[in-house]
Amino acid sequence: MLADPDTWSDQQPAPSDWRCRWRLFRNRLLADKKFQRWAAKTPLVRRIASKKAVELHHLTAGFVYTQTLTAVVQSNLLAVLQGRIESTKSVAAMCGLTPPAAHTLLKAAQALKLTEEVSKGFWMVGELGASVLGNPAVADMVKHHAVLYRDLADPLAILKHRDKTGLRDYWSYVPGGSHPDDGHREYSQLMSSSLALISDHILDSYSLNDYERLVDVAGGTGHFARMVAKRYPDISASVLDLPEVVSEAKNQFPNSDIRFVATDMFHSPLPQDVELFSLIRVLHDHDDEPVVSLLTRLHGALKPGGHLLIAEPMAGTEGAEPIGDTYFSFYLWAMGSGRPRTAEELKGMCLAAGFNSIREFKTPIPALTRLLVAEKAPEKASKPA
Repeated sequence: MLADPDTWSDQQPAPSDWRCRWRLFRNRLLADKKFQRWAAKTPLVRRIASKKAVELHHLTAGFVYTQTLTAVVQSNLLAVLQGRIESTKSVAAMCGLTPPAAHTLLKAAQALKLTEEVSKGFWMVGELGASVLGNPAVADMVKHHAVLYRDLADPLAILKHRDKTGLRDYWSYVPGGSHPDDGHREYSQLMSSSLALISDHILDSYSLNDYERLVDVAGGTGHFARMVAKRYPDISASVLDLPEVVSEAKNQFPNSDIRFVATDMFHSPLPQDVELFSLIRVLHDHDDEPVVSLLTRLHGALKPGGHLLIAEPMAGTEGAEPIGDTYFSFYLWAMGSGRPRTAEELKGMCLAAGFNSIREFKTPIPALTRLLVAEKAPEKASKPA
């Protein structure tokens, strides 16, 4: 059964077992002022109370943290410090800031481990700052988030009126948006840079040695297909995407061995007898009905025994719940299409589309992407006469 929120019933009685009663009691206790004062003064629970207070502050101050990172990216602060140690005054000059402003940014960034003060007034890149420099997609996402943050300036308005957002206009494949003529260029670049983070993880987790042909559906300008071709030069790789995206890909990579095909994955004819289809960060962008329709179409286009590779961040990922269940829930809601799904939900959709088995393969960082491989049933051997 598909977990479509629009079909949820409100006729079921609320649960009332002992676990729920305990949680209600716990919440009353935690909200009580007398208990809060007692917890803050009692040695046995003071550390827990302090930790919870910091967690609550992080929730209230989270936007300031993200805007600090935005200022770091916009000022090119990490590039200024890359591979060297600079004084506050030098950083100020290179970033176009006054020394007091540069000091404020450097100290704020240090608290987030983006910079590090090695001696008084001298700075270098911090641990997380080095990770940002090593993953250019992070800076691209930070710049892109300006669109999301404009929408989130009034989050309740988005929840009430999903059809009027900047993100809906940004993504040209979302129905109902007013898309700029050249908008596909920006989002294609964003998708390509974000795939650089996860393509290696996918290919490290699932071997393509047994395949001769890959068709990457909604594959943009072909980043994943190029990564496949680099590792597996004997595989014939194709990319399906919208006409404007395919045109951009051909302009960017005129000599590529990747075959780009302009198509609408929901309605246009698909290649037939394919060994392996891939959907990389595609399904969570679309609502349940079109997802099942697409999966059904891909199942029909696979050869018997063929496979569908699905890779994307998923809801309910242990230790990464805020990524799938908070970030992507609000992002996709603001986008006007899709929702994050659990691995079990995606498996159920694949079964509903006709696939006979679905396996999950462990990836290095499940928070970034998880990997499912669905199989179309092989042909049954004919009985001898």
